Amino acid sequence: MPNNAAVQAEINERRAKLIKLRRVRTPYDDPKILELGYSSADSARKDFYRAVTGRREATQAEVADYRAEQHQINSDLLDVFLPIALGSEDGSEPDQKAAKLCLEIMERDAKVGGWEAAFKAELSGPGGGPVPVSAASLTQLRTLINMAGDPDADPDDEADDTGDFDEDEDDDGDSA
Repeated sequence: MPNNAAVQAEINERRAKLIKLRRVRTPYDDPKILELGYSSADSARKDFYRAVTGRREATQAEVADYRAEQHQINSDLLDVFLPIALGSEDGSEPDQKAAKLCLEIMERDAKVGGWEAAFKAELSGPGGGPVPVSAASLTQLRTLINMAGDPDADPDDEADDTGDFDEDEDDDGDSA
């Protein structure tokens, strides 16, 4: 059942005080936190996480709204300047200043939208924890490399990948 506005305002005020106390590392079982109306340190801890999650969701919603507004502004600007930049169908020449402006608008749109953020890959082990690492023999490492493929290998190079090296490449029978 949703809380009425007065009750929700009290909850928000209590959570704001709780967050302020936690920011200075006040323990959950400190009397200052319990005086806020929590029955136990555990209930304060749970409410803290609810508050943080709620604020995160609210912030994400605000960021999404901001991005949508900025994208619309950039889109409107491109509607005006892109035809000038490319030259119109009536034969007018492309405008270099308008083209530069369009590129700047597109870069800004990519930054605000997060399109240019670097892609990150994280290797994690079981349950999202660290990757278990153990000693491996040279044969095991070669097998893994052969299975994965050499990232530095030239795909056009058809060199022997067996690991065997023939030092006598001219095959004339000399062993020197």
